[in-house]
Amino acid sequence: MPTKMLMTVEEYLRTSFEDGDREYVDGEVVERNMGEINHGGIQGFLAYLFWQMSAHLGLRVLTDIRIRINSTRYRIPDVAVWLTGDKVEGDEYGVPLFAPFLVIEIFSPEDRMSRVKPKMKEYLSLGVPWVWLINPNNGTAICYSQADPEGSPCDVLHTENPAIEIALEKVLELQA
Repeated sequence: MPTKMLMTVEEYLRTSFEDGDREYVDGEVVERNMGEINHGGIQGFLAYLFWQMSAHLGLRVLTDIRIRINSTRYRIPDVAVWLTGDKVEGDEYGVPLFAPFLVIEIFSPEDRMSRVKPKMKEYLSLGVPWVWLINPNNGTAICYSQADPEGSPCDVLHTENPAIEIALEKVLELQA
């Protein structure tokens, strides 16, 4: 079992981790399950799709960026999307000052729903309108929103204002 790494939020925000960024939860630095081929392929594909839509829909897409949930909690979604009408400014550490329009989390084989579900609630509590949780391991997805905070299984990943629809099957084709 890995040793817990404790530090202040200021230390965390000034630290670069050689083996991948980590989340910060109430004083503890928490390792993220790093993706493998399926995870990385889906993350890259979705970032590319959103990048292609960016000019037409007015989007700004970032991957693996720290999101401030509250003063003692920072999460790092796989993909985060802002509307370009929103200012995507960062604080002195480069952490965005405003909640994204959409957050996407992609399950890794080591992830457990009991550890991931609280993140979905945290993103929604921050005011993120849409959250997608994609599980390439079993070919499913759950779409969360402010109107559906418990989430519902979805075959089409979707948002409104702007309307975005991406067939889950298209996303999962990368595993073939």
